[in-house]
Amino acid sequence: MKNELISGSVGTALSAIGTGLQTNDVLQTISLVITIIGGLITFIIVPLVTWWKNAKKDGKIDKDEIEDAIEIVVDGSEKIKGETKKKEGK
Repeated sequence: MKNELISGSVGTALSAIGTGLQTNDVLQTISLVITIIGGLITFIIVPLVTWWKNAKKDGKIDKDEIEDAIEIVVDGSEKIKGETKKKEGK
């Protein structure tokens, strides 16, 4: 009876530790996903919408304006990459 109680307690403790670790991993993953979504909105989507409004004022989009859009996406991607690395602790 005593051995069963000890092994049951050890099993329960290991299960609790495993659940706690999994919860932490899930929360970290959720936080990372939210960071990426927020970065997409802040660093890419909003600047592209602003770019689109300005580029369409004259009724056409020229090569320079397209290069500006590409620069917005590339810069935004780099900023998101930096933010995710901060979240990962790297």
